[in-house]
Amino acid sequence: MSMNISKQSDKVYIIIHGYFGFGNVGDEAILSVIIDEFKKLFKNVEFVVLSSNPHRTMRVHSVKAIRERLTSLDFWRHFLRSHILVFAGGGRYGYATWRRIALLALLAKLLGKSVIFKGVGVYPYEWEGRPVISKKPVAFKGLTGLLTRLAISKAFYISVRDKYSYMVLRLTGVKRSIAIEEDLAFRLKLPDPSECKELAIKYDIHEGRVLGVNLRTLDAETSEKVVNYVVKLVRDFMEKGFDKVVFIPFGFGSFRGRFFDNDLIVAFKLKRRIPNLIIINEELNPKEILCLFNYLDYVVAMRHHAVIFTLLAKKPILALVYDTKTLELLRMLSRDDINITLVLGISK
Repeated sequence: MSMNISKQSDKVYIIIHGYFGFGNVGDEAILSVIIDEFKKLFKNVEFVVLSSNPHRTMRVHSVKAIRERLTSLDFWRHFLRSHILVFAGGGRYGYATWRRIALLALLAKLLGKSVIFKGVGVYPYEWEGRPVISKKPVAFKGLTGLLTRLAISKAFYISVRDKYSYMVLRLTGVKRSIAIEEDLAFRLKLPDPSECKELAIKYDIHEGRVLGVNLRTLDAETSEKVVNYVVKLVRDFMEKGFDKVVFIPFGFGSFRGRFFDNDLIVAFKLKRRIPNLIIINEELNPKEILCLFNYLDYVVAMRHHAVIFTLLAKKPILALVYDTKTLELLRMLSRDDINITLVLGISK
Protein backbone atom coordinates (compact mmCIF):
# COMPACT_ATOMS: atom_id res chain seq x y z
CA MET A 1 0.00 0.00 0.00
CA SER A 2 1.52 3.31 -1.07
CA MET A 3 0.13 6.77 -0.58
CA ASN A 4 1.03 10.39 -1.02
CA ILE A 5 0.28 12.64 1.93
CA SER A 6 -0.13 16.37 1.34
CA LYS A 7 1.31 18.18 4.34
CA GLN A 8 3.18 21.29 5.36
CA SER A 9 5.89 19.49 7.31
CA ASP A 10 8.00 16.41 6.69
CA LYS A 11 6.43 14.55 9.59
CA VAL A 12 3.35 12.38 9.07
CA TYR A 13 0.84 12.34 11.93
CA ILE A 14 -1.29 9.21 12.20
CA ILE A 15 -4.24 8.58 14.50
CA ILE A 16 -4.96 4.90 15.16
CA HIS A 17 -8.44 3.84 16.18
CA GLY A 18 -9.16 0.41 17.67
CA TYR A 19 -10.05 -1.56 20.78
CA PHE A 20 -6.95 -0.44 22.63
CA GLY A 21 -6.21 -0.02 26.31
CA PHE A 22 -8.64 -2.72 27.44
CA GLY A 23 -5.89 -5.22 28.28
CA ASN A 24 -6.69 -7.33 25.22
CA VAL A 25 -3.55 -9.10 23.95
CA GLY A 26 -4.93 -9.63 20.44
CA ASP A 27 -5.78 -5.99 19.87
CA GLU A 28 -2.44 -4.90 21.29
CA ALA A 29 -0.76 -7.31 18.85
CA ILE A 30 -2.67 -5.65 16.00
CA LEU A 31 -1.50 -2.24 17.22
CA SER A 32 2.12 -3.43 17.32
CA VAL A 33 1.90 -4.58 13.70
CA ILE A 34 0.24 -1.36 12.51
CA ILE A 35 2.89 0.79 14.19
CA ASP A 36 5.72 -1.26 12.69
CA GLU A 37 4.22 -1.20 9.18
CA PHE A 38 3.73 2.57 9.11
CA LYS A 39 7.23 3.13 10.49
CA LYS A 40 8.49 1.28 7.42
CA LEU A 41 6.20 3.27 5.10
CA PHE A 42 7.15 6.73 6.42
CA LYS A 43 10.61 7.82 7.56
CA ASN A 44 9.29 10.47 9.94
CA VAL A 45 6.02 9.52 11.59
CA GLU A 46 4.25 10.27 14.85
CA PHE A 47 1.40 8.16 16.20
CA VAL A 48 -1.51 9.03 18.45
CA VAL A 49 -3.51 6.02 19.61
CA LEU A 50 -7.12 6.40 20.71
CA SER A 51 -7.23 4.32 23.89
CA SER A 52 -9.54 3.61 26.80
CA ASN A 53 -6.45 3.58 29.03
CA PRO A 54 -3.77 5.89 27.59
CA HIS A 55 -1.22 5.12 30.32
CA ARG A 56 -1.46 1.39 29.60
CA THR A 57 -1.08 1.97 25.85
CA MET A 58 1.92 4.27 26.29
CA ARG A 59 3.57 1.73 28.60
CA VAL A 60 3.13 -1.18 26.18
CA HIS A 61 3.85 0.59 22.88
CA SER A 62 5.85 3.73 23.76
CA VAL A 63 3.60 5.98 21.67
CA LYS A 64 1.32 8.91 22.47
CA ALA A 65 -2.19 7.85 23.49
CA ILE A 66 -5.34 9.81 24.30
CA ARG A 67 -8.98 9.04 24.97
CA GLU A 68 -11.53 9.24 22.17
CA ARG A 69 -13.55 12.08 23.67
CA LEU A 70 -15.21 14.50 21.27
CA THR A 71 -15.61 17.01 24.12
CA SER A 72 -11.86 17.02 24.79
CA LEU A 73 -9.69 19.85 23.44
CA ASP A 74 -6.72 17.45 23.52
CA PHE A 75 -8.56 15.07 21.18
CA TRP A 76 -9.35 17.83 18.70
CA ARG A 77 -5.83 19.25 18.83
CA HIS A 78 -4.40 15.90 17.72
CA PHE A 79 -7.23 15.08 15.33
CA LEU A 80 -7.02 18.37 13.44
CA ARG A 81 -3.27 18.16 12.85
CA SER A 82 -3.32 14.49 11.78
CA HIS A 83 -2.83 13.41 8.17
CA ILE A 84 -4.12 9.83 8.37
CA LEU A 85 -6.85 8.12 10.37
CA VAL A 86 -6.41 4.34 10.59
CA PHE A 87 -9.11 1.97 11.80
CA ALA A 88 -6.86 -0.91 12.77
CA GLY A 89 -8.12 -4.47 12.70
CA GLY A 90 -10.16 -6.20 15.36
CA GLY A 91 -13.82 -7.11 15.51
CA ARG A 92 -16.17 -4.12 15.32
CA TYR A 93 -19.63 -5.09 16.53
CA GLY A 94 -23.08 -3.60 16.27
CA TYR A 95 -24.89 -0.57 14.95
CA ALA A 96 -23.75 1.95 17.58
CA THR A 97 -20.08 1.11 17.02
CA TRP A 98 -20.32 1.44 13.25
CA ARG A 99 -22.26 4.72 13.42
CA ARG A 100 -19.48 6.17 15.56
CA ILE A 101 -16.76 4.79 13.27
CA ALA A 102 -18.51 6.05 10.12
CA LEU A 103 -19.10 9.55 11.51
CA LEU A 104 -15.47 9.87 12.59
CA ALA A 105 -14.27 8.61 9.20
CA LEU A 106 -16.53 11.02 7.31
CA LEU A 107 -15.41 13.93 9.47
CA ALA A 108 -11.77 13.04 8.82
CA LYS A 109 -12.46 12.88 5.08
CA LEU A 110 -14.26 16.23 5.19
CA LEU A 111 -11.16 17.75 6.80
CA GLY A 112 -8.95 16.40 4.02
CA LYS A 113 -7.40 13.44 5.82
CA SER A 114 -6.71 10.00 4.39
CA VAL A 115 -8.86 7.29 5.96
CA ILE A 116 -7.73 3.67 6.06
CA PHE A 117 -9.61 0.57 7.25
CA LYS A 118 -7.00 -2.13 7.79
CA GLY A 119 -7.94 -5.77 8.43
CA VAL A 120 -11.20 -4.94 10.22
CA GLY A 121 -13.86 -7.43 11.23
CA VAL A 122 -17.38 -6.21 10.40
CA TYR A 123 -20.15 -7.79 12.47
CA PRO A 124 -23.62 -6.13 12.50
CA TYR A 125 -24.86 -7.91 15.62
CA GLU A 126 -24.28 -6.74 19.18
CA TRP A 127 -21.89 -8.69 21.41
CA GLU A 128 -22.30 -8.61 25.18
CA GLY A 129 -20.43 -11.59 26.57
CA ARG A 130 -22.49 -14.49 25.24
CA PRO A 131 -21.53 -16.97 22.50
CA VAL A 132 -22.95 -16.12 19.08
CA ILE A 133 -22.44 -17.70 15.68
CA SER A 134 -24.04 -15.77 12.82
CA LYS A 135 -25.15 -18.30 10.20
CA LYS A 136 -25.03 -15.82 7.34
CA PRO A 137 -23.96 -12.19 6.83
CA VAL A 138 -26.62 -9.50 6.83
CA ALA A 139 -26.53 -5.85 5.80
CA PHE A 140 -26.45 -2.79 8.01
CA LYS A 141 -29.75 -1.01 7.43
CA GLY A 142 -31.18 2.46 7.92
CA LEU A 143 -29.00 5.39 8.95
CA THR A 144 -26.13 3.13 10.07
CA GLY A 145 -26.14 1.40 6.69
CA LEU A 146 -26.04 4.74 4.88
CA LEU A 147 -23.21 6.14 7.04
CA THR A 148 -21.18 2.93 6.79
CA ARG A 149 -21.62 2.80 3.03
CA LEU A 150 -20.51 6.42 2.64
CA ALA A 151 -17.54 6.08 5.01
CA ILE A 152 -16.21 2.91 3.37
CA SER A 153 -16.75 4.24 -0.14
CA LYS A 154 -14.77 7.41 0.55
CA ALA A 155 -11.86 5.72 2.36
CA PHE A 156 -8.41 5.63 0.79
CA TYR A 157 -8.11 1.89 1.45
CA ILE A 158 -10.28 -0.83 2.94
CA SER A 159 -9.40 -4.40 3.87
CA VAL A 160 -11.35 -6.86 5.99
CA ARG A 161 -10.14 -9.99 7.72
CA ASP A 162 -12.74 -12.53 6.59
CA LYS A 163 -15.33 -13.30 3.92
CA TYR A 164 -18.18 -12.70 6.36
CA SER A 165 -17.08 -9.07 6.82
CA TYR A 166 -16.64 -8.69 3.06
CA MET A 167 -20.21 -9.87 2.43
CA VAL A 168 -21.66 -7.62 5.14
CA LEU A 169 -20.21 -4.58 3.37
CA ARG A 170 -21.30 -5.81 -0.07
CA LEU A 171 -24.86 -6.40 1.22
CA THR A 172 -24.79 -2.95 2.81
CA GLY A 173 -24.23 -1.55 -0.68
CA VAL A 174 -20.50 -0.86 -0.77
CA LYS A 175 -19.47 -1.04 -4.45
CA ARG A 176 -15.76 -0.19 -4.24
CA SER A 177 -12.89 -2.66 -4.09
CA ILE A 178 -12.46 -4.39 -0.74
CA ALA A 179 -9.41 -6.52 0.00
CA ILE A 180 -9.54 -9.60 2.20
CA GLU A 181 -6.33 -10.03 4.16
CA GLU A 182 -5.38 -12.16 7.11
CA ASP A 183 -5.77 -10.86 10.64
CA LEU A 184 -2.93 -8.42 11.26
CA ALA A 185 -1.70 -10.44 14.25
CA PHE A 186 -0.53 -13.13 11.80
CA ARG A 187 2.30 -10.74 10.88
CA LEU A 188 3.92 -10.99 14.29
CA LYS A 189 7.21 -12.84 14.25
CA LEU A 190 7.54 -15.79 16.60
CA PRO A 191 10.43 -15.01 18.98
CA ASP A 192 13.16 -17.53 19.55
CA PRO A 193 12.58 -19.55 22.76
CA SER A 194 15.84 -18.25 24.20
CA GLU A 195 14.44 -14.71 24.18
CA CYS A 196 11.82 -15.63 26.76
CA LYS A 197 13.43 -18.53 28.56
CA GLU A 198 13.65 -16.51 31.77
CA LEU A 199 9.87 -15.98 31.71
CA ALA A 200 9.25 -19.65 30.93
CA ILE A 201 11.45 -20.65 33.87
CA LYS A 202 9.58 -18.19 36.11
CA TYR A 203 6.32 -20.01 35.38
CA ASP A 204 7.95 -23.46 35.30
CA ILE A 205 6.92 -24.34 31.75
CA HIS A 206 10.42 -24.59 30.26
CA GLU A 207 10.48 -28.38 30.48
CA GLY A 208 8.10 -31.33 30.55
CA ARG A 209 4.98 -31.82 28.45
CA VAL A 210 2.95 -28.64 28.73
CA LEU A 211 -0.72 -28.13 27.91
CA GLY A 212 -1.64 -24.49 27.24
CA VAL A 213 -5.16 -23.29 28.00
CA ASN A 214 -6.90 -20.05 27.19
CA LEU A 215 -10.56 -19.46 27.95
CA ARG A 216 -12.68 -16.35 27.72
CA THR A 217 -15.04 -15.34 30.51
CA LEU A 218 -18.58 -15.40 29.14
CA ASP A 219 -21.96 -15.34 30.88
CA ALA A 220 -22.15 -17.43 34.06
CA GLU A 221 -24.02 -20.38 32.53
CA THR A 222 -21.70 -20.66 29.53
CA SER A 223 -18.57 -20.27 31.66
CA GLU A 224 -19.72 -23.08 33.93
CA LYS A 225 -20.29 -25.41 30.97
CA VAL A 226 -16.92 -24.52 29.45
CA VAL A 227 -15.06 -25.09 32.73
CA ASN A 228 -16.70 -28.49 33.19
CA TYR A 229 -15.77 -29.44 29.63
CA VAL A 230 -12.16 -28.28 29.95
CA VAL A 231 -11.67 -30.02 33.30
CA LYS A 232 -12.43 -33.32 31.57
CA LEU A 233 -10.08 -32.42 28.72
CA VAL A 234 -7.24 -31.57 31.09
CA ARG A 235 -7.63 -34.84 32.98
CA ASP A 236 -7.50 -36.74 29.67
CA PHE A 237 -4.31 -34.93 28.68
CA MET A 238 -2.72 -35.65 32.06
CA GLU A 239 -3.53 -39.33 31.67
CA LYS A 240 -1.71 -39.16 28.30
CA GLY A 241 1.49 -37.89 29.90
CA PHE A 242 1.09 -34.13 30.11
CA ASP A 243 2.51 -33.05 33.46
CA LYS A 244 1.92 -29.29 33.39
CA VAL A 245 -1.08 -27.13 32.53
CA VAL A 246 -0.70 -23.37 32.08
CA PHE A 247 -3.48 -20.82 31.65
CA ILE A 248 -2.45 -17.89 29.42
CA PRO A 249 -4.88 -14.95 29.61
CA PHE A 250 -5.53 -12.81 26.56
CA GLY A 251 -7.80 -10.36 28.38
CA PHE A 252 -6.70 -8.62 31.56
CA GLY A 253 -9.77 -6.43 31.98
CA SER A 254 -10.03 -2.70 32.32
CA PHE A 255 -13.41 -1.64 33.64
CA ARG A 256 -15.69 -2.95 36.35
CA GLY A 257 -18.67 -4.76 34.90
CA ARG A 258 -16.96 -5.77 31.65
CA PHE A 259 -16.50 -9.36 32.83
CA PHE A 260 -15.89 -10.59 29.28
CA ASP A 261 -12.67 -8.54 29.08
CA ASN A 262 -11.12 -10.40 32.02
CA ASP A 263 -9.91 -13.97 31.36
CA LEU A 264 -8.64 -14.31 34.93
CA ILE A 265 -12.21 -14.68 36.20
CA VAL A 266 -12.66 -17.99 34.38
CA ALA A 267 -9.01 -18.91 35.02
CA PHE A 268 -9.57 -19.01 38.77
CA LYS A 269 -12.83 -20.93 38.30
CA LEU A 270 -10.77 -23.54 36.47
CA LYS A 271 -8.05 -23.54 39.13
CA ARG A 272 -10.58 -24.44 41.83
CA ARG A 273 -11.13 -27.68 39.87
CA ILE A 274 -7.49 -28.15 38.83
CA PRO A 275 -5.37 -27.01 41.81
CA ASN A 276 -2.02 -27.48 40.03
CA LEU A 277 -3.05 -25.15 37.19
CA ILE A 278 -0.36 -22.53 36.50
CA ILE A 279 -1.85 -19.10 35.79
CA ILE A 280 0.08 -16.33 34.06
CA ASN A 281 -1.20 -13.63 36.40
CA GLU A 282 0.83 -10.66 35.17
CA GLU A 283 0.00 -8.53 32.16
CA LEU A 284 2.55 -9.30 29.46
CA ASN A 285 2.99 -7.65 26.08
CA PRO A 286 2.04 -9.55 22.88
CA LYS A 287 5.63 -10.57 22.11
CA GLU A 288 6.09 -12.08 25.58
CA ILE A 289 2.78 -13.92 25.35
CA LEU A 290 3.62 -15.25 21.88
CA CYS A 291 7.02 -16.40 23.09
CA LEU A 292 5.43 -18.60 25.76
CA PHE A 293 3.69 -20.56 23.01
CA ASN A 294 7.10 -21.94 22.05
CA TYR A 295 6.99 -23.99 25.24
CA LEU A 296 3.53 -25.52 24.74
CA ASP A 297 2.98 -29.00 23.32
CA TYR A 298 -0.76 -28.66 22.79
CA VAL A 299 -3.22 -25.77 23.18
CA VAL A 300 -6.88 -25.52 24.10
CA ALA A 301 -7.79 -22.01 22.96
CA MET A 302 -10.96 -19.97 23.06
CA ARG A 303 -9.91 -16.38 22.38
CA HIS A 304 -9.61 -15.50 18.69
CA HIS A 305 -6.02 -14.36 19.00
CA ALA A 306 -5.07 -17.24 21.27
CA VAL A 307 -6.01 -19.40 18.28
CA ILE A 308 -3.89 -17.21 15.99
CA PHE A 309 -0.89 -17.34 18.35
CA THR A 310 -1.19 -21.14 18.42
CA LEU A 311 -1.18 -21.22 14.62
CA LEU A 312 1.84 -18.91 14.51
CA ALA A 313 3.69 -21.23 16.87
CA LYS A 314 2.61 -24.24 14.76
CA LYS A 315 1.18 -26.13 17.71
CA PRO A 316 -1.74 -28.57 17.58
CA ILE A 317 -4.95 -27.02 18.86
CA LEU A 318 -8.47 -27.65 20.06
CA ALA A 319 -10.33 -24.41 19.32
CA LEU A 320 -13.36 -23.71 21.49
CA VAL A 321 -15.31 -21.47 19.12
CA TYR A 322 -17.77 -18.99 20.64
CA ASP A 323 -17.93 -16.33 17.89
CA THR A 324 -18.41 -15.94 14.15
CA LYS A 325 -14.95 -14.43 13.66
CA THR A 326 -13.05 -17.51 14.87
CA LEU A 327 -15.21 -19.91 12.89
CA GLU A 328 -14.61 -17.77 9.78
CA LEU A 329 -10.86 -17.86 10.42
CA LEU A 330 -10.71 -21.63 10.82
CA ARG A 331 -12.87 -22.20 7.74
CA MET A 332 -10.18 -20.52 5.65
CA LEU A 333 -7.49 -22.92 6.89
CA SER A 334 -6.74 -26.50 6.00
CA ARG A 335 -4.65 -28.14 8.71
CA ASP A 336 -4.82 -31.63 10.16
CA ASP A 337 -3.78 -30.45 13.64
CA ILE A 338 -6.83 -28.19 14.17
CA ASN A 339 -9.83 -29.55 16.04
CA ILE A 340 -12.96 -27.47 16.57
CA THR A 341 -15.64 -27.57 19.27
CA LEU A 342 -18.52 -25.09 19.18
CA VAL A 343 -19.14 -23.62 22.62
CA LEU A 344 -22.87 -23.51 21.90
CA GLY A 345 -22.74 -27.28 21.40
CA ILE A 346 -21.19 -28.03 24.81
CA SER A 347 -23.72 -29.69 27.10
CA LYS A 348 -23.90 -29.48 30.87
